[in-house]
Amino acid sequence: MELLETDEMIDILADAKQVGDEIAVRRAESEITEKEIDSTRESFRSVAYRAALLFFCIVDLNIIDPMYQYSLQWFQRLFGISVKESEQCEDVEKRIAILNEF
Repeated sequence: MELLETDEMIDILADAKQVGDEIAVRRAESEITEKEIDSTRESFRSVAYRAALLFFCIVDLNIIDPMYQYSLQWFQRLFGISVKESEQCEDVEKRIAILNEF
C-alpha cells in the first residue's frame, strides 16, 4: 500500500468520525426537544379531556331529539374558533385555565 492511499484512508476515517460526532450532537438535541414537546403536550391533557367529554355529550344529544345531530367537522370548527377567540397567554398553566373556562 502506498503512502498516498494511507493518507486518503485516514482523511476518510476522520471525515466519518466528524459526521458521526455531528449526528450524536443532533440526536442529543432531538431527545431534549422531544422531552419538551412531550411535557407541553402532557400539560394540555386536561383541555383535551374536557373537549372529548364535551364532544361525546354533544353527539349524544341526538338521542333526545334527532334535530340535534352534529358532526365531528362542526365540533372541530367550534373548538378551533374557541381556541382563537379565547384570551391568549404565554403562561401555559394560565392558558390551560383560560381554555377550560372558555
